[in-house]
Amino acid sequence: MNRAILTLATLAAFGTLATPVLAQETIAITNAEIHVRGGQHIPNGTIVLQNGRILAVGSNVQIPAGARIIDGTGKIVTPGLIDSSSQVGLGEIGGQSPGTQDGSTSLSDLGATFNPIRAVNPESSHIPVTRIRGVTTAVLRPGGGPLFDGAGGVISLDGTRVSEMILRETAALYTALGEGGSGSEGGGSRAALRMRMHDALWDIRAHMLNADDPEEEGEEDEEEDAETDPLREGGRSNLNERNRDALVPILRGELPLVVSVNRLSDIHMALELQAEFGFRMVIQGGDEAWRAADELARAGVAVIVNPTGNLPSTDGLGATMANAGILANAGVTVLFQGGRSIMHQAGLAIANGMPRAAAGDGVSLAAAEVWGIADQVGSLEVGKRADVVIWSGDPFELSTSVEYLFIGGREIPDDSRQERLFERYRNLERYRTIGGGTP
Repeated sequence: MNRAILTLATLAAFGTLATPVLAQETIAITNAEIHVRGGQHIPNGTIVLQNGRILAVGSNVQIPAGARIIDGTGKIVTPGLIDSSSQVGLGEIGGQSPGTQDGSTSLSDLGATFNPIRAVNPESSHIPVTRIRGVTTAVLRPGGGPLFDGAGGVISLDGTRVSEMILRETAALYTALGEGGSGSEGGGSRAALRMRMHDALWDIRAHMLNADDPEEEGEEDEEEDAETDPLREGGRSNLNERNRDALVPILRGELPLVVSVNRLSDIHMALELQAEFGFRMVIQGGDEAWRAADELARAGVAVIVNPTGNLPSTDGLGATMANAGILANAGVTVLFQGGRSIMHQAGLAIANGMPRAAAGDGVSLAAAEVWGIADQVGSLEVGKRADVVIWSGDPFELSTSVEYLFIGGREIPDDSRQERLFERYRNLERYRTIGGGTP
């Protein structure tokens, strides 16, 4: 086997053939407190990045000759953060500029087959704004659709082409129950929405059964089968064949179904569907999830929380900032969203009872495991991508800043539109002189 083939084989083993060209520089970060993952720390350690990957990490590491050395004394090193629900790169200007929004579609026939990942703009101004606070990976959620919103993929927040940024093209499928879905697909009623969802899942199961048993049958046999086996009926829902094919991985357990839901009764509805059809589930939102914490833990359901959501609403009267803490202490995997504020979200969860280790994993390894990318990112282990953040202090504190950021071993400049605007207008006296008045 020649060297070129060996290189391709190595990259394929790490699942990175479509990811950015990894940096070649060798970098050693020394004397730092290294957070390998949420609950595992090396107090005075060294981590070596080489060819875009983690070459070594520990308390007694030999530094390669010629390596660039960064003194991490007094600093904390963590894996790059993972935002578990984002539309970064899919939209530029909200409100009255729909032409800049690519995260959703009005084409109802696409349904579960819609995946916005190929519409990511690598030059979006939101990407540097997001990663300036340590976020290196984002799970892209699709916008609303009929019954199933579509599929979501995972991107690295570095690259000049979309194909370079993709870590996993399809990582989950999405739907909404409760208030979020009853208006569009349930005709205003949760009961109707549940019927539509139940029919769709039965339809997928029938589609799988027929695909596994392709032998042709006579009309008489088909009629008899339909009477004795409702799975053979199929076609109960409005799903077309393309959508059924796209949804099969849910019932095979290959992909999780992300369900947007908040109210306790709606969470119970989702759990009942999961128990009947056996799919993996992630809850998005879950304002009242704390009230079903033990049930969610037993069912292995992860929850993407909003720790600042403590205001009651018609869809979540029991919202509380203690939600994340109660869930985590019950054994539920808690994940976070929020872009550049994601560590602030995690910090608020800690302040309201969530263990620090669980919060750390919620933005790193636990998230990587849920989205199927733990072989690439999520912890500071040998062989993984060198997505590394060096913090000035406790990363959960608002006053802490990112001092160095590496994605795939490439140092990312501390630059964003906000930073440039700050530098431009920080001298107000100069602005008044040039502009002729008070800004």
